[in-house]
Amino acid sequence: MPPICNANAMFSCPHQTGLAKAIPKQFQVNIGGAPALRITDVVGYQFMPGCPNLPTPGTPSNVPCLTIVSPGTPPSTKVFIGGMPALLSTATMTSNCVVPMPNGVMVKSPGQVKVIAAS
Repeated sequence: MPPICNANAMFSCPHQTGLAKAIPKQFQVNIGGAPALRITDVVGYQFMPGCPNLPTPGTPSNVPCLTIVSPGTPPSTKVFIGGMPALLSTATMTSNCVVPMPNGVMVKSPGQVKVIAAS
């Protein structure tokens, strides 16, 4: 069973160098001392500079990963926070890059490892 992500979680872009920091959208439920994250909380998280998917003469339409554009999947089927499924450390998301890489954004660190849930 995977850990549930909290506000200390970090996410990496499909190219593995862009990082996004979690920004909690609910503050009633804490896990591991920080607000727990839900699957929809990740939409809009911004990547810090560092994604290498830059335009070049050979690939002028490339765009670096800037944001997460899809909710985390798969959601927890057993743990709900404010009516929304919890975000699990095994979740994947999609970034904004021109050729979207479905399930390319991954949880680099869930922020805590003691509270786990069934997917």
